[in-house]
Amino acid sequence: MPVSRLWCSGGKTDEALSKSLPESGPVTVGADIVFANLQRISPDVEAEVQRLVPLLDDGEGWGEAELRWRDERDALLLFAKIAGVAAKDFTRVHAWDRTAVGTSFISGLNGTAVQPTLDDKRGRVAERLSGIGDTAVKEFASRDGRRSYDFEATSIIDPQAADGAEASLDAYYYHDGTQTLVLLRYLRPGPSGLLWPEAWHSLSELHGRIHSLEQGARRSTDDYGLLEDPLFLRVHEQVPFTPALHRTSSGAIYPYGQVAAAISAAAKTGLASPPADALTRHLVPTDFARLVRDGWFGARDVPLKVALGLVKATVETVGAALVVVDFSDRARGNGSGLGIQA
Repeated sequence: MPVSRLWCSGGKTDEALSKSLPESGPVTVGADIVFANLQRISPDVEAEVQRLVPLLDDGEGWGEAELRWRDERDALLLFAKIAGVAAKDFTRVHAWDRTAVGTSFISGLNGTAVQPTLDDKRGRVAERLSGIGDTAVKEFASRDGRRSYDFEATSIIDPQAADGAEASLDAYYYHDGTQTLVLLRYLRPGPSGLLWPEAWHSLSELHGRIHSLEQGARRSTDDYGLLEDPLFLRVHEQVPFTPALHRTSSGAIYPYGQVAAAISAAAKTGLASPPADALTRHLVPTDFARLVRDGWFGARDVPLKVALGLVKATVETVGAALVVVDFSDRARGNGSGLGIQA
């Protein structure tokens, strides 16, 4: 990128100063060196640097709360993409206020507080789960003629159970029209680069609870999907939290079945967990969001009260859950319709 006019003398770039700036490409020098170089150039630059410091990773900390904030923010943005929110509509997330946040990331957002009414579905999640932890709920909706999104986000945190778990939270996406459920369990990488061995037991328990659900029949023969198992694993790279990131974080999304097969294969060879290169295929957030939005992934015909039963179990075990209920009535890409009632 070109050197700023602030870093020029008499309209010409000072060669000595420009050499002190990092070259294009990945920054390989420490942040403190970059800051020192910028602060020597101009007092104006120093003021700008100080304004930007709170948005940098190192300025936000890296503890259990920050890990949970990062993953909750990631899930919210990922599900917002599924709900049809465009990147430029993430202004509320850009304006995240750390001073207003409690245990939940969405507490610091400027979303609309949900006001449930007698004849509306809104507020159901918060209403039914408010007694099991700290609950925050926000509504996000927009209709401008070109696109439409309408969803509600609810975060439930049990402070006594949230710290020290191998998983930071379970994130539930529920499409109200098709009663489609998709679940992401957020895991931190283990020594092998994939999972802590201790995480597998609670993960398999979660999967068992999901598949004990009594799911109804398909709505029509035209409604089909690539993967009906609703459980996916979100394994983040070790990237510190920063609210300045308006996109989903780096990291991989794995279907549960693929991870289960890798763990089973490792056990047969005497390994405690799969090696780092055991999983060679994964989903990136953009592809995952598109496939969920078009109806290719997820368990269908799951009543909301059943999904909320899973959420309650999550809060009691992992300690943190995010639930996004999508009320949009968009057409599905795989042939499933929203006009057919169960």
